[in-house]
Amino acid sequence: MAKAIKVLKCPQCGSTAKTEIKPDFFRCSNCQTEYFLDNDDVTINYNHNYTHHHPSSNPEQNAKNVKILAIGIALVFITILTIVITKSSTSSSPAPSYTVAESPRPAEKEIFSISRYNAQPILATPTAAPILIVVEDRSYNGNESKKRDGIYLTFYDDKAKEKLGEEKVGDDDVSGSDVQIRNFSDGNTYVIVSKNKLFVVDKGRLKLNDAGKSFFSAQPELQVGVATIEFVYSDAGDGLVLLTNEGKNFYYYPLIQKLYTKDQYYDARTGFNTLLPGARDKETYLFTSESSDFPEERIQLIKIKYKDNGAGPKDVTDRLSWGKNYGGSGIFTERSPYRKELLGGYERERGRVTSWKDLTPGRTYFSPKVISETNGTILIMIKADANPASPYKLQQLNSETGAINWTLDLAKGERPDKALAFSGGYFVVTDSSKGMIVDQKGKITYTYKFD
Repeated sequence: MAKAIKVLKCPQCGSTAKTEIKPDFFRCSNCQTEYFLDNDDVTINYNHNYTHHHPSSNPEQNAKNVKILAIGIALVFITILTIVITKSSTSSSPAPSYTVAESPRPAEKEIFSISRYNAQPILATPTAAPILIVVEDRSYNGNESKKRDGIYLTFYDDKAKEKLGEEKVGDDDVSGSDVQIRNFSDGNTYVIVSKNKLFVVDKGRLKLNDAGKSFFSAQPELQVGVATIEFVYSDAGDGLVLLTNEGKNFYYYPLIQKLYTKDQYYDARTGFNTLLPGARDKETYLFTSESSDFPEERIQLIKIKYKDNGAGPKDVTDRLSWGKNYGGSGIFTERSPYRKELLGGYERERGRVTSWKDLTPGRTYFSPKVISETNGTILIMIKADANPASPYKLQQLNSETGAINWTLDLAKGERPDKALAFSGGYFVVTDSSKGMIVDQKGKITYTYKFD
């Protein structure tokens, strides 16, 4: 049967524009719908394509689409390449040695809380600047650092700014008050920790060396082991109080390698007949204490000459007070005769005193203390009056005449604890966290305070 259709339109959009795909099969140029004709009836069947993936029949549009597609592919490629490069640069491979754009990260600062219990100035050599030894109780921040908690012996320069060295001497079960420091007559500084460890300070390396082994090995009585160690009183010389593992007590003077029982010790530290060979004349200075027998007596600065027993036992006079000597023992009343004296026969024998005198007769003192004695001068601390709130002063005196070389007014609340004389003047410690340097003319040249 012949086809009688004159005008063939798209059954979807009605457009007559079309392309013949094959005999009786067409594609609409407008909406891309495909349709065909039956041979026996004039029926139009169509298949509509909703996705429109077929290229446009417009050449310009096709070219534009190709450009857009190319640009998109290029962008995707660049993005993927950037991700790959970024991951590669952050991998475990080391950075090239020529990379200098980024500076190395500085080391993290250690953070810890700190308590200070003792500050002791020492001299490495007679002409050197002082070194400050400080006992520090540290508690570090962070769980990883807790094992570092404990007691440290820290060495600072004379400005207390630069840390020259440190050594841990105990864990957190040790207290700062368990560390004792003492200067001996051999020029060395010794440290006792927890009454069971004895060290000597290596002033060159600023380290602690074990002193117990060398000190105790020379004594057979100590080979059983030493349980506890303590220093004798400061006026008793360069000695140690020891308890052995067998429970025996000894007084040991290691610089002369003399070991004493308790009775032997008390005999050896007093009297002229127990002096060791090489004993020499020496001087000490101290203020008298208030007297109950003579409360009206002024406080006096006394210069005492005595026989020094060197590194052996001694009992240097460290307290004086005016009293009544009734000439013997017994019961006495206010009417009993007496002799007023400052140093009686017993005190002279005990301290090996050869002479004494009032260095500054007629002078009045309030709250005084001698804090340094050197050849030719002494340094004292005083107050201007009896008012407890009055500030302290430092005063340097001529040790022969008692003449005042200079006086330095201190700030209110500053109380000198100790002072070390050196070539540049005095290193004065006011407490465990602060102090000052005073020159030979009595001027403060530097003050320090730990944070």
